[in-house]
Amino acid sequence: METRLKTTSGKIAFFAVMTALTTIANLIMIPMPQPLAEYDLSPVLTYTLGVMVDPVMAMLIVAVAMMLGTGYKVMTYGFPVVFVFGAMIVRGLEAGFISFLVRLREPKDTSSVTRWEIIVMVLGAVFETVAFFVFDWYLFGWGVALTVLATIVDAVFIPVAIGVIVAIRSRLGVKRLL
Repeated sequence: METRLKTTSGKIAFFAVMTALTTIANLIMIPMPQPLAEYDLSPVLTYTLGVMVDPVMAMLIVAVAMMLGTGYKVMTYGFPVVFVFGAMIVRGLEAGFISFLVRLREPKDTSSVTRWEIIVMVLGAVFETVAFFVFDWYLFGWGVALTVLATIVDAVFIPVAIGVIVAIRSRLGVKRLL
């Protein structure tokens, strides 16, 4: 079986559940030393969805989850409102980028993660860092932009995403969910 979710209602339910899960992961924050604010756990799902779901669905799930999670942080912690749009655009595009590139090569089996998929997840982390750097440089200046270079640390979540992908593939016997 190549994919698991084929019905419209299944796709809507999947979208809702994954958006909620990604939003919750976005709200689990790990404090970092200043001038950095925090890191959240949403990259695990960004990488996982990028590999397991088609580009449009991956992009939509992550963008909506970033809108909800980052929107909550804006209201609660006083982050600038522009952070919502930046997170939606950058992380949504990152998930779509990963998903698009991963689909250039088919996985050979349903029990592991290929080298290509790992390389693409690393490229996704680089894409995210560069995109946040460019946006922050444009909006806030060089000094603030330099602080987001540490976003590359999101790559530490790649091994966790690999474990999640292997678990999904092994348990469900699929190469992709959508």
